[in-house]
Amino acid sequence: MSREPLRRVSYTERKSKKAEHGGVVQVCHFYPYTYSKKPEVSAVCPWSELVLFAESLGARLSGKRSLRVGDGVYKRLLVYGVVRERIRDPSKAGELREIVAGLDEYELHFWFAKFIAATERGRQALNRPARAFRVLYGLD
Repeated sequence: MSREPLRRVSYTERKSKKAEHGGVVQVCHFYPYTYSKKPEVSAVCPWSELVLFAESLGARLSGKRSLRVGDGVYKRLLVYGVVRERIRDPSKAGELREIVAGLDEYELHFWFAKFIAATERGRQALNRPARAFRVLYGLD
C-alpha cells in the first residue's frame, strides 16, 4: 500500500509599507514536499483564512505555522492563495472559497498547472492567470 506524498504549506510574516496591512503581512509558502527547502509558490494571503479553508477540506493544522496536506487539498489551497492575494475586497473571500472547493479535478489541475508555469517566469507573471480566474468565475 503506497501512501500519497504529503505536501507542506506554511507562512512567515514580513513588514509591509502599506498602511492597510497594519505594518505586517503574512506570506504563505507552498512546498511540493514536506522536506523541501524552496517553495513552489509564495502568496500574500491571510493565514487564518487559509487554515479555515484547509479545515473545511478535511486537513488539520500540524503546528502553529504549518499544514501537511495531500495532493488534492494542496492544489486547492495553492489556487485559493494565489487568487486571494489579488482580490482586494475581503468580502469576496467566502465566494472564492466556494468556487475553489467546487472545482472538479480537471479544472483544478488546469489552474494549478497554469499558476506553477507562471511562477517559473517570475512573481509578476501570476497576475495574468489570476485575473483570468477572477474574470471567468465572476469575482471582479
